[in-house]
Amino acid sequence: MPNRDEQRLARVIGPWLGALIVVNATIGTGIFKTPAKVARLTGDVGAYLGVWVAGGLIALCGALTLAELAAALPRTGGLYEWLRRAWGRPVAFLFGWTMLVLLIPSALGGFARLAAEALAALAGAGPDRLRDTVLAIGVLAACAGANLFGVRTSARTQSGVAAAKYIGVAGLALVGLLVSTGGATVPVPADLPPVASGPTLAGVFAALVSVMWAYDGWADLARIGGEVREPARTLPRALLGGTVAIVVVYLFINAGYLNALGLEGLQRSTVGEHMPAAHLARLTLGETGRSLLGALVFVSCIGACLTSLLTAPRVFVPLGADGLFPASLGRVSETRGVPVRATVVAALVGMAYVSSRSFEQLTEAFVVGFFPFYILAVLAVFRLRRTEPDLARPFRVPLYPWVPAIFLLGAGCLMVGALLDADRTALFALGVMAFGFPAQWVWRRFARPSDGPAAAD
Repeated sequence: MPNRDEQRLARVIGPWLGALIVVNATIGTGIFKTPAKVARLTGDVGAYLGVWVAGGLIALCGALTLAELAAALPRTGGLYEWLRRAWGRPVAFLFGWTMLVLLIPSALGGFARLAAEALAALAGAGPDRLRDTVLAIGVLAACAGANLFGVRTSARTQSGVAAAKYIGVAGLALVGLLVSTGGATVPVPADLPPVASGPTLAGVFAALVSVMWAYDGWADLARIGGEVREPARTLPRALLGGTVAIVVVYLFINAGYLNALGLEGLQRSTVGEHMPAAHLARLTLGETGRSLLGALVFVSCIGACLTSLLTAPRVFVPLGADGLFPASLGRVSETRGVPVRATVVAALVGMAYVSSRSFEQLTEAFVVGFFPFYILAVLAVFRLRRTEPDLARPFRVPLYPWVPAIFLLGAGCLMVGALLDADRTALFALGVMAFGFPAQWVWRRFARPSDGPAAAD
């Protein structure tokens, strides 16, 4: 039974709007920046394209699998509810803790930092870390404010942004497929990172980490399951429709990168105005292309920030209702139908991260921190089919158990790649997650009765 705060969340999102939210959550920074790193790690055209195809397959299998849980358990919070139901309150608390102190700020920080860089490039300004940090903080503040007007207004705004950036990415892909400039036209930067001479298993697994950052977002819609109309039908359709649309456009734009820049050109692309998308736009469309690309990147990052600040704070509504987090954090405004405090806190922790970590550190920390929970959520399908066979399942995973097994295999390869390529960022992410265990003990030991289940208030 939903508690009072959950009942204040209105069901206003239909299948088309839901699919656009998936698109908006996914197209952010990854597809513009990570292809260069993937090219350097793979060192081969076939391996490069293979990793992107594998990433798309993993995302599709994940979406198909989690669609069963979304249709059967369409509670606000998404993964939180499925983890709690299958694995118990300690795992659910750990997910909430990781969301608060690692996943939300890493994602928001990555989006906001690239948005700031794109805005500065549009103004013709060079790199400046302090200025970009201030701009990124301003982006987060503006996006948080926009999400306080209610889910209907926020979702409709995002639908327009999502459509615009999808068309923009598809247009960039088309330009890349029609015009070939050759890799030699991309200058060799003085600080070019190491480039693999050919594909290796370790390099491919490490590349998969970057690819899955670009694909991530396919499960975000489930966090607002309590605000979706006819969730048993809408959630599976929107999750799958949005994910398929993303996979298609990503494969096309990667083919465009290779055709226009060549593998060497991709490998030479680094960061800022030298990222792959910037080289593609500038070499094919000149200065006009540079300006259009800057606008596209800015809009994409703003859209991803808006979606993250729409969906992520909803996780704290059931966390508070179930007594695993302070109930006040997930309190939903009676007038706006929005968890105001959770939205503000999410923006603030994002500001803290964007002030202290680079884009690469933010994105790697996010992937390393999130995929263990994706794995547990997919395993929850197996567990709940055994422990709750009578649970109504309006949608069932096709080709079960092979589809979830493919996801688990791919996710396992990604985690191996992250550990083989482990640096301080990966260790930082794992350390932050590990602090969730003592944090849970402290919460259970010292929580006041008033911080318990919000249904009693």
